[in-house]
Amino acid sequence: MDTPESAVVPLDTPGLLRSLYRDVLAPSFPPAELVDERTFLAGHDAGRLRSLGVVRDGRVVAGVVGQWFPDARVLLVQYLAIAPGARGCGIGSRLVTAAVASWRALEPLLVVAEVEHPDHHTGSEAHGDPVARLRFYARLGARVLALPYFQPGGGPGGERVPALLLMSLPLDAATGASGASRRWGGSGDVPASPVRTFLEANLRSSEGVLAHDAATRRLLDAARGDRVALVDPADPDALATVPTGLLAPHETHAPRP
Repeated sequence: MDTPESAVVPLDTPGLLRSLYRDVLAPSFPPAELVDERTFLAGHDAGRLRSLGVVRDGRVVAGVVGQWFPDARVLLVQYLAIAPGARGCGIGSRLVTAAVASWRALEPLLVVAEVEHPDHHTGSEAHGDPVARLRFYARLGARVLALPYFQPGGGPGGERVPALLLMSLPLDAATGASGASRRWGGSGDVPASPVRTFLEANLRSSEGVLAHDAATRRLLDAARGDRVALVDPADPDALATVPTGLLAPHETHAPRP
């Protein structure tokens, strides 16, 4: 049972959102993976971003941020983080469970999250351990979409983050059952159409344009068919079949106009 100090609540005031950004997100993410504070606040004002968190003594100590893509009906977990010194005690699981329950009101087709590929990213005390993060999502029943995914750059010329895994979270995170499996009637894949629409919208909103470089083409081409395969992240052999979103030197930044 949650105590007042551990309850997950909506973060819907400028003060709480600033605390989430400054006290939780900024210490937890490298600059290339974090939007600036002004953009972060504006996204909430416009309804594109929705955040929940744990508040203690008026300050946010843990939070989850979702970005809604209405045309695709896909919700991206943009950030999930816990402030240094407050980690452990199952806060992350409670955040995801509460967030997915809240976001169900939008009737999303998919809830997805970005995770560093543990074979291509190393852990750090400040930014966490990719292996532990992948295990965390696996325990919640998440599956990896078989895509060569990379995080888009923030605006024209923005730095991209290579070799990420795009995870499909269960729509009922409390049970660990695959929401995609229940909705689509199969455990091995999801329809490609909402995935492709999300990928295109995410690239446009992040980079300002849908680029035509090889990395972008590889990513979108992987979602051109009827279905996109789902892979169990806890199965090393299955995970090895997921194409990796590595970037050539000329692909590491979003194109400039």
